[in-house]
Amino acid sequence: MLTSYSTILVLFIIIALGYILAKRGIFTNDVSSALSFFVINFALPLEIFLRIMRDFNKQKLENLFKESFFPILVICFVLIIGYFSSSLFKVSKEQKGAFTLCFASPSAAFIGMPIILGLYGDKGLPYALLVYVVTSLSTWTIGITLLNRDSELSTHTHTPFDLSRTIKELLSPPIAAFIVASLLVVLNIPLPFFVKSLFGYIGNTTSALAMLFIGTTIFRTGIKNLTFSKEVLGILFGRFFITPLIVLLFAHLFHISNIMGAVCLLQFSIPVSNTVAILAGEKHVDVGFTDSSLTYSLLAYLFLFPIMMKLVTVFF
Repeated sequence: MLTSYSTILVLFIIIALGYILAKRGIFTNDVSSALSFFVINFALPLEIFLRIMRDFNKQKLENLFKESFFPILVICFVLIIGYFSSSLFKVSKEQKGAFTLCFASPSAAFIGMPIILGLYGDKGLPYALLVYVVTSLSTWTIGITLLNRDSELSTHTHTPFDLSRTIKELLSPPIAAFIVASLLVVLNIPLPFFVKSLFGYIGNTTSALAMLFIGTTIFRTGIKNLTFSKEVLGILFGRFFITPLIVLLFAHLFHISNIMGAVCLLQFSIPVSNTVAILAGEKHVDVGFTDSSLTYSLLAYLFLFPIMMKLVTVFF
C-alpha cells in the first residue's frame, strides 16, 4: 500500500510543481498548450505504440479484445446513472449534459495512464489503454451530443452534429497508435532498433509532462474561483462511489480477470477528464462548474486513492 501511495504522491508533487511554475509565470498559457499538444500528439501515442509492439503478440491481443465488453458495459451504466442523477442533485437543464459527462468521464490519458504504468507497468498498460479508447469513444459520441444540447438550451441556438470532427477525434493519435501497433503485431512486422530507441525517449516523457500540464490547468482555473456546489458534490459522488461500485459489481458478475478488474477500478475511479472542461468551454457551457468539478476531483483523489487501492487489494 505504501509503495502504491508513493506512486500517486510523486505524480501529485509533479502537479504541484506545474502549479508553482505557472504561478511564477514560467509556464504561461502558451507553454501549457504546448505541453498538452506534445503529450497527446507525440509522447502518449509513441509510448502506447512502443509498449504494444514490445509486450504483445497476436494471442495476447485477442485475449484483450475478448474482455473489451467490460469497460463498454461500465461506461454505459455510469452514463445512464449520471444522467438520471442530475435530477437527484437538481442540476439545471442547461447543465445536465456537462454533469453527466463529468460524472462518467475519467481522465484516462493524463492521469490514468501514468498511474497504471507506475503501479503495473507493461502488464497493466493494454487494459488502461482499452479503458481510454472506450471512454474517448463515449465522450466524442454521446458526450458531444449531450454538450450540444446544453449549448442549445443556454444560447438558444442549434449546434449541428460535426461528423468529420467526431471521426477525427475518434482517430486521435493515441487511438491511432494503438490500431497501427496492433496491426503490426498481428502481421508480425518488427520495429528497427533506431525506431524503438527514438520512440522510447519521447514516450518516457509522458507521465511527467502530463502532470505538469494538470498543474498549470489548476492554476489557470484559480483556487479562489472554485465553487463547491451540489452539482460538484454529485460529480464526486459519481466518480468515487457509484463508479467503483459498478466496476466491482460487474467484475464479480462476469468473472473478470484480476488485472482487468484492478485496472478498470483504478482507471474509471479517477478525477474528471480535462477534455470535458475543454469541450464545455468550446460549447459555451458553464465552464466554472466543469473546472470546479475537475479541480475538486483532483484534490479529493489524493485522499481517496488509498481507499481505491484497498479495494483493489481486497477484490482483485
